[in-house]
Amino acid sequence: MQKDFTARITARQVGYVRGWRWIVEAFYLVRQQPLTWMLLAGGYLLIHFAVAAIPMLGAPLTFFLAPLFAGGFVLAAQRAEQGVELKMADLFGGFRRAFRPLLNVGMLYLALLLLAMLLLTALMPMLGIQLGAAQPGQAVPQLTGSIGPFMLLTSLLMFLLSLCYWFAPALVVLNGLGPWQALRDSFRAGIGNWQAVLLSALMLALLLFLALLPLGLGLLLWFPVLYVTAYTSWKDLFAPPAG
Repeated sequence: MQKDFTARITARQVGYVRGWRWIVEAFYLVRQQPLTWMLLAGGYLLIHFAVAAIPMLGAPLTFFLAPLFAGGFVLAAQRAEQGVELKMADLFGGFRRAFRPLLNVGMLYLALLLLAMLLLTALMPMLGIQLGAAQPGQAVPQLTGSIGPFMLLTSLLMFLLSLCYWFAPALVVLNGLGPWQALRDSFRAGIGNWQAVLLSALMLALLLFLALLPLGLGLLLWFPVLYVTAYTSWKDLFAPPAG
């Protein structure tokens, strides 16, 4: 049952080093059943790329479906922590637990991204940014003007939007929040722990670079760790204290 619109989940505040600990705890969970986690991640990626290849509809559909699979990974991580042997069916746990709320999370998040793009477009003239014609051999037009401040503003806005999504799927499937409440409380938790979230995101990006080095084979572990980190971070901030 989804909670009322006014329901609010209070997140704990933790030190920035916890952002790295979330990744470590996720790795320990993945290491218990590595093959199954790789199959789950591989299955999701195959579905993602297949959907993305659909003309016109592929890109928005991937946004709508991503929270559903993210919820599945969160539920699978919780089951794995309880000692349950995972199966491929766990990939679709989010579909069974909260199909419509998770779908709406994707829709709302896409809407927020589009609004952010409109805002940045409107701010471009104020910052002296001009969109020039594409040069021969280039696929995209060039930006001229104060590029540095504009890129900094864009990065800040995208980071703030990412805070809306970071904990949202977990809050839906584990706390029973509705889509808007989940985005709202995810943002509040992210703002209160922005240093930990930023450190986690930066370390995941660094690990992605390292995973690509040995012929990309490290991705077989990196993807499961990425998805399970959503659960370990939720557990650190929102789960009831043990004992």
